[in-house]
Amino acid sequence: MGTGTAAVAGLSGTASARFGDDEDEDDPAEVRVIHASPDAPAVDVFVGGNPVLEDVPFKTVSDYLELEPGSYDVAVAPADAGVGSAVIDTEVTVEADTDYTVAATGRLADIQATVLVDDNDDDFPPLPRVRVVHLSPDAPAVDVVKDAFFGDLELVEDLEFRGQSEYLDLLPLEYDLSVRPAGGDESVFDFSADTDVGATYTAFAVGLLEPPEDADNQAFDVVLAEDVAPLSERFGR
Repeated sequence: MGTGTAAVAGLSGTASARFGDDEDEDDPAEVRVIHASPDAPAVDVFVGGNPVLEDVPFKTVSDYLELEPGSYDVAVAPADAGVGSAVIDTEVTVEADTDYTVAATGRLADIQATVLVDDNDDDFPPLPRVRVVHLSPDAPAVDVVKDAFFGDLELVEDLEFRGQSEYLDLLPLEYDLSVRPAGGDESVFDFSADTDVGATYTAFAVGLLEPPEDADNQAFDVVLAEDVAPLSERFGR
């Protein structure tokens, strides 16, 4: 069983936060990338053949990047190898005023892009919101369970690889959570998540339950990305 504290993660250690705002059909799309392929090296990301992210290591979530609505060729290649060595080359269509996460998922031998639509609109009341995304290629379908004084409470049930949960409205507290095989009682990974008023988070389950003995940094983990910053950061309180 693994344990950890799900730290808010982003490219170069910065939170991947986007402030919610009013809808506007002229607003650009916003797109971020997570490197979730456990045995792939650090990667460069290209949009339309142009590099937009460089030397992105496993478990890193980038900041949101603005794109005008339309269709784009998105490629992922080993760092410094050039777009001609891409291991992912796919077309991604984005719409105005919509946020997306493009995840590099699976082992390197069958790596592919998984595109998620992110709901980063402000909500009322401004409770913390959390979504779970299962990106661990050797893990079965999982439940996410909250430890509670009256017994375990299932927050997410039977989430399969490359699947995502609904957004969950929570109170602004620190939560002790466990990841378990669907329907099972034994945790495969325990972690804590500290949530704040008005923030939206995505918990990415990544890595391998059974990494190779000689592998470095491939073990199962949970990366907590801050999709929308808490009210205290947005309004300086």
